[in-house]
Parts: sequence; structure tokens; C-alpha cells
Amino acid sequence: MVTTEVLQNGDSQIVRLPAGFQFAGREVAIRRQGDAVILEPIHSATWPTDFFDRIRIDDPAFERPHQGTTPAAPRL
Repeated sequence: MVTTEVLQNGDSQIVRLPAGFQFAGREVAIRRQGDAVILEPIHSATWPTDFFDRIRIDDPAFERPHQGTTPAAPRL
């Protein structure tokens, strides 16, 4: 088990995260589960700018099969 230091900063506490436990962003989600305090990374809610441009599916197995003819719309 890895342990770390809990520091006091005014009315807040700071937990020093050792290497291997650090987060990439500037914010994390925090919640309680019993006695545990769980920190989770917040992931972007948007797709990267060129995400869909980079998707290339050239495999014929991914082609949509023929769907037949479209029936006429019912008369209302």
C-alpha cells in the first residue's frame, strides 16, 4: 500500500499525490463511498476537432447491405 501526506491549508486539506497517482487535468470529480474519498478524472465532453475526419473504415465487411426498395408511404 502506498501512503502519502495530508496537509492543512486554511480550512481545506491538501493530499500530496505521489508519482503514478497524478491526474493530467486541473480538475477532478470527488465523491464519498463509505469511508473512502474517491477522486476521478473529468474527461472532455466533446470530440477532438478532427476525430471524425480520422475515422477510415475501408473494410467491405463494414458496408451496409442492400436494404431492398422503400415501400410507399401510407395515405392518411
